[in-house]
Amino acid sequence: MKNNKIIKLLSGAAVLLSLTAIPIPILADDFADYKDPEIGYEADIDLPTVEGGWFVAADYFPESTTGMLDGKFAAKGRIIAANNDKIYLQRTYGSSQFDVVGTVTGTMDPSFIHVSPDGSKIALGIGYGAPLLIIPTSVLSAASPPVLDTHASVKKFENVNYYEGDWADNRYFVIDGGAWPGPECTYPYHNDPDCVFESGVGSVDTQAADPEDHTGVLLTPHPGASADVEVTANGDLLVGIGYYTYPNRTGEIKVWDAADWDPATPNSLNYDTNSRVVAQNLLSGAHIGQDAEGNLHIGGGDAFGVGGPDENGYAALIKAGIVDQIADGIRTTPATDGNKVDNSEYKYFAPDACQDDSATGALADRWGRGLAVMWNPSGDESGGCAGSPGSAYDYWMPGVTPRLTIYYPGSALDATHDLDGDGIPNAADNAYLTSNPSQQDSDGDGYGDVTDADYDNDGDVDRNDFNTFRSQYGTSGPQSDFDADGDVDKTDNSAFRQKYGTQGPWY
Repeated sequence: MKNNKIIKLLSGAAVLLSLTAIPIPILADDFADYKDPEIGYEADIDLPTVEGGWFVAADYFPESTTGMLDGKFAAKGRIIAANNDKIYLQRTYGSSQFDVVGTVTGTMDPSFIHVSPDGSKIALGIGYGAPLLIIPTSVLSAASPPVLDTHASVKKFENVNYYEGDWADNRYFVIDGGAWPGPECTYPYHNDPDCVFESGVGSVDTQAADPEDHTGVLLTPHPGASADVEVTANGDLLVGIGYYTYPNRTGEIKVWDAADWDPATPNSLNYDTNSRVVAQNLLSGAHIGQDAEGNLHIGGGDAFGVGGPDENGYAALIKAGIVDQIADGIRTTPATDGNKVDNSEYKYFAPDACQDDSATGALADRWGRGLAVMWNPSGDESGGCAGSPGSAYDYWMPGVTPRLTIYYPGSALDATHDLDGDGIPNAADNAYLTSNPSQQDSDGDGYGDVTDADYDNDGDVDRNDFNTFRSQYGTSGPQSDFDADGDVDKTDNSAFRQKYGTQGPWY
């Protein structure tokens, strides 16, 4: 593999300080670096396969997370995901291997899973008509996964109508929900000019003593179906329209300045009188968020030809600072979509060359500085596309294995974010403390061969593993060739001895 080139990966690792890190100058403009093969880096991760419901919800633990799962797994920067009746934690950074750390009774069709800014709590929208769960991260366990919806430490909010949401801080969770077509609507809704949708935005006090008395209305009903909401790093509130065709306002996103609202104080912001439009004619706004630099990412669907030809399977990025300018009234025009062409304030991400997904997600790893686009690779992409872009042949359903294509800017390869200096960002490195540009993982457990002496994958390095190492001594390995010199010799024996008696994870 080559450093600083676009490389596809399907394995992973984690992060600590290495004295051998090679300093690389920090490149400040993440927005400009994304997708540049000479500066950035690209990796692929497969999420757990959809088993029940229609979707896998996922989020990253933030860099401020200090908690350890099972006393040994650092949560920060790892992916947490939900589907069917399971909550999963990414085994190692950059890995497609996930371990079950919690379950629920019944089958989820998860709306979202979001980690609080300090990493201590998780908001889980189980699905339509189901409670909102607020889960302390400390109860999750790969060794003994708890049943979360009956756990004494998990708070259940039964009366929250949600579609999506975002943490305003470590206490208040803001939601957008309640999108219902009017009684005069006839299906298919997008063909009915008289069909009216409305949605509401509210705030949930996750520390409320009585979960039945918890919400405050923040926004008078906004037009259209529900979309995502986002509270930016400086406290601005963004609200999107998920679906609205007459007139076409699907994907419209407006912003309120931090001084105009307070999640702890119910008020009635008026959507229609707010003229501060951040984006138009981009996507349905199902996923709205910020990356580490403050660039605004948007993911969703464009199944009805918003702003042009039918086009799906992409994500949008608006350059940092534009939202602040609009929120402050300094700028009055929304960010342009550039007709889906990259420009100075907009970037276009389409990891699926066929662009035939019914919808695409987007989420950011601020710890690892990666921007992840979630798409559906279930169709046959190798033999050409089944139809023109936008044909929407790849629908989300059971059996789909969602893929995250993660774009890393140049700053993800500096001395802080590539600690072993092997040209692979910590968040995509299956042995982040030990240089291994080959990323070889012979047994596919997520840990790079260079650090992995647990040959039987039972969680510790013991006599059984010693017997395996002894059988490989004097051969070319490859799993026991820790220094990657082509021979399993005395140097590798010393490395194995250092690992003997240890337990995972191995980095």
